[in-house]
Amino acid sequence: MSKLRWMVAALAAAAITVSTGVASAATGVARQDDHSPVIGRVEGDTYVLLGPSVFGVTVQQDPLAYKAAVLADGTVRGHWRYDYWQAGQETTFSGPVTCLSVSGNRAWVGGPITESSDPTQVGMGAWWQVADNGAGRHPVIPDRTTFAGIGTMAQTLAYCADEPAPHFIFDVQLGGVQVEDPGSTG
Repeated sequence: MSKLRWMVAALAAAAITVSTGVASAATGVARQDDHSPVIGRVEGDTYVLLGPSVFGVTVQQDPLAYKAAVLADGTVRGHWRYDYWQAGQETTFSGPVTCLSVSGNRAWVGGPITESSDPTQVGMGAWWQVADNGAGRHPVIPDRTTFAGIGTMAQTLAYCADEPAPHFIFDVQLGGVQVEDPGSTG
C-alpha cells in the first residue's frame, strides 16, 4: 500500500478544480521554484502493438506520452497525450495529469480528457499504470504499461487512490518509463 493514500482529498479537490475550468495551475510539471517538495514522478513515452489474439482486433498505443509529478502538499502537475489505434482507426486524447500515485517502481496515473478527436470523450477521465523495470538499451525485464481506461473522473481518482493490480499489462515495445519514488527504500 502506498504512502500516498492520504492524497485522496487533495485529488478530489483537483478534480473539482478541473471540472470548473480553473485547472491552469494543475498543468505543467513541478519546477524548482515550487515551494512543496516533489514526492513522486513519472515520465513515459510508450508504444505497444497487439495483434487480434489479445482483444479480437489489432490495437496500438502509439504512443501514450506523459510527464507528471506529485508534490508533498498533494498537488499533481503534468500532462498526457494518448494516440490509440484500433483496427486501423486512430483516436487521440490529451489533458492534464490530476492524479498520480507512486509506489516503488510502479505508478498509477490519470486525468481528464480535455481534447480528443472523439468529442464524446471530452470531459471524461482516463487512467493507466506503468512499471519501470530499469533503464538501458536492452533491459533484462522490459518496462510495462496498461492501455488507458476511460470513464468518469470519480473512477479516475479512485484508480489512482486504490492502486489496483492490472487486468492487462504489456511489455513496452518501444520507448520507456521512468518512475521516481524518493521515499522508496529499495
